[in-house]
Amino acid sequence: MSKVTRLKPLEGGKGRALSLPRPLERVRDRITERAGGLLADMLDGADDTLFDLAEKETDSERDRYFDAMRELRLQRGALETGFRQALGNLFQDSARTPDDRERATGKVAVEDLALVKHEELETTVALDNLARRARKGHDEALRAFQHRLEYLFESKVDVTERNNPLEPRNLAACFSACLERLSLDIRARLIVLKLFERVVMDEAGAMVEEANRVLADAGVLPDMKTVPVPRGRPSGEGGAGAGASGSGASAAPEQSRTAGGAPSAGDAPAAAPPADNAMFGLLQELLTTLRGLGPAGGAPASGASASTGAGAPVAGGGAAPTSGMAILHNGVAHLNGAPLTADAPVQAVSSQDLFGLLTRLQRLEHALEGGADAQDRSVKDELSDLLESENSEAIHALDQADDDVINLVAMLFDFILDDEGLPSEIKALIGRLQIPLLKVAIADKTFFSNEEHDARLLLNTLARAGCQWDPQQGYDDETYQRIDRAVHAIIDDYDEDAALFSELLAEFESFFSDQRARAERVAERVREAEEGKARAEQAADAVRRYIDARLAGRQVPDVAVRLLRQGWQQVLYLTWLRQGEDSDTWRRYAKVVDALVWSVMPHRAPADLEKLRDLSPKVVRALEHGLESIQYDAGETRALLDDLLAVHDSLIKGLETERVAVPKAPEPEPPAPSALPDDHELVVRARRLRAGQWLEIGDGEDAQRAKLAANIRDGAKLVFINRRGIKVREYDAAGLAQALHDGEVKLIEDGALFDRALEAVISDLRRMQSA
Repeated sequence: MSKVTRLKPLEGGKGRALSLPRPLERVRDRITERAGGLLADMLDGADDTLFDLAEKETDSERDRYFDAMRELRLQRGALETGFRQALGNLFQDSARTPDDRERATGKVAVEDLALVKHEELETTVALDNLARRARKGHDEALRAFQHRLEYLFESKVDVTERNNPLEPRNLAACFSACLERLSLDIRARLIVLKLFERVVMDEAGAMVEEANRVLADAGVLPDMKTVPVPRGRPSGEGGAGAGASGSGASAAPEQSRTAGGAPSAGDAPAAAPPADNAMFGLLQELLTTLRGLGPAGGAPASGASASTGAGAPVAGGGAAPTSGMAILHNGVAHLNGAPLTADAPVQAVSSQDLFGLLTRLQRLEHALEGGADAQDRSVKDELSDLLESENSEAIHALDQADDDVINLVAMLFDFILDDEGLPSEIKALIGRLQIPLLKVAIADKTFFSNEEHDARLLLNTLARAGCQWDPQQGYDDETYQRIDRAVHAIIDDYDEDAALFSELLAEFESFFSDQRARAERVAERVREAEEGKARAEQAADAVRRYIDARLAGRQVPDVAVRLLRQGWQQVLYLTWLRQGEDSDTWRRYAKVVDALVWSVMPHRAPADLEKLRDLSPKVVRALEHGLESIQYDAGETRALLDDLLAVHDSLIKGLETERVAVPKAPEPEPPAPSALPDDHELVVRARRLRAGQWLEIGDGEDAQRAKLAANIRDGAKLVFINRRGIKVREYDAAGLAQALHDGEVKLIEDGALFDRALEAVISDLRRMQSA
């Protein structure tokens, strides 16, 4: 039996109990209920998200996600309870004076709630980033709430971001602290934190607004128009931070950034927020394994031997990659892992010099032409060749941080160029952005941590559009042309002004939004048509089965068969479509079938004949009314009803009537057995596909891209269309799952390409580090 961990509430302190003002109690109860409900919603959908992620992993990695799913299920109740109690503790702690907090043996300070270990810097970065995003646009409301709290506490308590119970960082830290008590690895924990951000933290601003309304309604500064700014508060979010961790880390070229994020030569660099530097520092720590740097004081390499490019041994027993350029590590130049001798002719290449060299490479069209050459091209080799052509005597040395950026961007583009979701023609275009984006990263290290960075957003948008482009549409297609123009605009025009990315992003998003809106309208029409067709088939089948069940195996007059099969079947069909099989009209018309069949059966008992005499005119009136309601041919209606009355008259007189035997309907053929069971993960996934999912059908030059327009009745019918809205393929869940299993079809991941690439790089570096 699995072990269940009992989560304990986070103690808000063991000093004397403090009572909260009544208005703040109401805020606490309202926020706890709302945040707790959002957490429950998040956990409801966590299974599906983790399952989808597990599908993309290898067998060895997949188990981690299934373990996380199982852990969340087992601990769900305790997780929700612990989170609610932790929120209550935040409010309780906000009422403590500084002396109270010092005397308390337990604290609700952020550093305690976060429970972040030093080696798990990723969690800290994630919390800082999600808190910053949740805070965006709500600073004024948070300050208003803080000011109202201080008013409630009669200025005896100084309310700051540290003890504000609705500060996004504190809310997120509450959940993170509860999450730490679960048996989740760091990657699964970060995924769950991301889910928490999307569902719970997205409502953080709304919760602050609600708290302000509750306090104002309770008479706490109801007329406050502007919020006083506290004296001595540093401007910005947390102030300037220290440089990135990692040896030789430099925040940026020796330049400052303009409003658009570009450097201006000659100015001092602007300090990046600590969390952003911490993210780059984390990546640098993970890159340590690849560096293979020897100790500064041991086995120096001579200038001559170093220039041969011999690889130095690394920790794993292999050799570090060879390069024609040295790296400045802790002030000592290293070439291919070995420190150079003091007399070696070393020429340092500053970040500003490197930026200029990259700009020159960007202008060299032969170094940027697409195809296989672009994928095999090494930026370091290009830089080395350019530097050597100008000064072949010196050994050129890059700053460690710049070398790390080059390696990271190269790894990111390796992932991008290997991505199966992009057609090779689009990869060739996007691959040409490696040097421009390397310049962005050299100038601005927040490129790796800021999900809203314009250059990252543009890359993601181009990739998302490229995923939907089908090579069969040709190079003249507008989407391809737009991507091509955006790429060339960056190659031709990007130097230092990063505002170019913002302009291109706005332009492309406008185009892509129009394209998406048109495609959605077309898909909606297809979806409505297919759903209508499926509903019509369902109605026809239901009506046919109903009438078959009443007639099959009986001998009845021919007029009864014609009435039911030709006329009344249409009445039932249209009633099912318009009002449904649960409607009163359907039930009333269905009873007419039973009455009609009974009325044409041979009857001998006097009571039955008397009943038939009474029932006959009622059945005829009901049939006439129903057939008129669907505008059935009046002449045909009259002839059928006259024939029916003649049958009834003969039966009442005790005469025999001619009859026909109605055969039993053949049993429907069972569906062809699928090689995959109904509970197979691919079948389950196919049933859950949502409209908008892209896939690639076939392989090579004949491959075709299509989008799911309609998923009818949980995978009973999956209709795929191309970008022009033309239906190209139809599956059921079992058929699509089999096609996926056999490799005939591939699902296309059109999510944020850069983010997936960064996640893959971090994962690869972690694996290499652990190995």
